[in-house]
Amino acid sequence: MADPSLASLRTFFETAPAARKATRPLARGARVNLALDGGPARFTMASGGPAVEDGAAPDPDFTLTLPAAAVERITGLRSDDVGEFGVEFFKLVIERDPAVKVRVRVDASTARLLEHGYLGVLAVGGMKVGWWLLKKGVKNPKAAIDRLRGGV
Repeated sequence: MADPSLASLRTFFETAPAARKATRPLARGARVNLALDGGPARFTMASGGPAVEDGAAPDPDFTLTLPAAAVERITGLRSDDVGEFGVEFFKLVIERDPAVKVRVRVDASTARLLEHGYLGVLAVGGMKVGWWLLKKGVKNPKAAIDRLRGGV
């Protein structure tokens, strides 16, 4: 049986306008491993557009552990506002309930993260994400990366 989280994420990145906008700054080399309840998957930009595929990628930029409930919250948002998705993602990162908490492991150097365009993704989230992070004590994008590296 196919993993519902994998199918939901695939549909989300292929069809949701906010997902398409958010991923536009990413380089073709961007790759994120996804630890889903149904097994490993990966997000890549290798084809020039976002793709979610079965199985882990070698040498990922990040590894995200995404419980099914977290995937449902992200893919269930009905908005074209990238900032709303960004805030929701960061809320899931600081969530205490393990059933919905997203765990982030930064696997790449800061230089590679910048080269692959992740700073541009934060910029697309705009002021909504910036203000939310600032309220949580994250003063700049490098501080956000450092916080994620430390296991927020």
